[in-house]
Amino acid sequence: MPTTFGKRRLWAVRCCRKCHVLRAPPELDWRDVTTEAEQIVGYPTSFLNLRWLFNDEIANTAIHLRKLVGTNHPLLKSAKNLLIGSKSNLQSVGLIILLVSKAAGFDPAHHALETHDCGVLHSQRALAEIVEMKRTGHLIHKTMENLKNRQKFGDKYQDLLYGNKIVLLTGDYLLARCLQHLGGLRNNEVTELISTGLRDLVEGDFIGDHDDEHKPLPTKPKASNEIIENYDWESEENLAKLGSNTFLGQGKDEWLLRTMLTSGSLLGKGCQGAMKLANKGKQFEGDAYKIGGHLAIMWQLYLDIKDFFTHPYSYSLVGAPVTIALWEYPSIYGHIWTAKMEKKPVELKQLYYAVRATRSMEYISTLLDEELAAVIKYSAMFPVEDARLALQKMALTVHGETLQYMEK
Repeated sequence: MPTTFGKRRLWAVRCCRKCHVLRAPPELDWRDVTTEAEQIVGYPTSFLNLRWLFNDEIANTAIHLRKLVGTNHPLLKSAKNLLIGSKSNLQSVGLIILLVSKAAGFDPAHHALETHDCGVLHSQRALAEIVEMKRTGHLIHKTMENLKNRQKFGDKYQDLLYGNKIVLLTGDYLLARCLQHLGGLRNNEVTELISTGLRDLVEGDFIGDHDDEHKPLPTKPKASNEIIENYDWESEENLAKLGSNTFLGQGKDEWLLRTMLTSGSLLGKGCQGAMKLANKGKQFEGDAYKIGGHLAIMWQLYLDIKDFFTHPYSYSLVGAPVTIALWEYPSIYGHIWTAKMEKKPVELKQLYYAVRATRSMEYISTLLDEELAAVIKYSAMFPVEDARLALQKMALTVHGETLQYMEK
């Protein structure tokens, strides 16, 4: 396996060198790459969240977070990630939108009355903040603790219940502010685009089966003669409902649909919306949407692989390793089906080794290569070199770090 992954890394390096991505050794550090990208767009995007979070309304709410210390409420971890920054939740969505905006450029003659700096319109910066905070508000909502079994929490129940109220208040406030600022852009097409991205986020939370704790479960694999088509998200009308439930149970297609709903749609539409604000035309809009979608897919592959290898007894059952392994060997679904029928937790240790015995990692590494190539292909259409190269370096860094986890 290491030999296979080593060859794929060489392929990625050669591919990126051919496209003039690399001006340094291929081992790129994420922090260095994002710092360079922030300098290119002239904006420290690590402060995007802070500018929204530190105001009277949220500050008053934050005071009450102290009551949650010692309760292990998921909101505490989420709040920590917001303050110190984290790769785990795709918190560079704003930076990616700014890079795409600068990479596309704009005609100053057509935007003489609109302020801009570092090659990015202020309306595009506002959109980047809106999209990032939409995702942040949604992530905060997802930290709601399931208190269905009251006896399970004992004396901590009331504190956790109070924490859930803070989750609702904070998440709703951020989403409401997003809608307010979105209206301030005074662009109906962009408003519709970003609103459908939020719709997709919510749908992604409820698609498919779930266990008693509302954690998502993969769909029972279909027989090969049941498959009608593969999921081609690039070609669909993204204002309409993404994909359909017919793709559930089809391995990679199910995983791609889940990923587009939970992250790819909003990021892609954020990039597309930035092109609308600059009046770049349909071609740039389509390419920007695809760049955002493919970057989100790469990111989710990274998160799924990291989760699978670093938490072999608490990983996601709808992550790429499990979903793709089920497609190759449907008999593995027995681990999930048995637990579901008996209303017991899935034996993750046994499932982990069953997945490792398949060729799931080889398929994932191939998909990772394809996604990197797609990001390079579509970003190559954008004229501003420094921003274009920064986008490609981000993709290359995610690609390299994902392979590192697979090689361990």
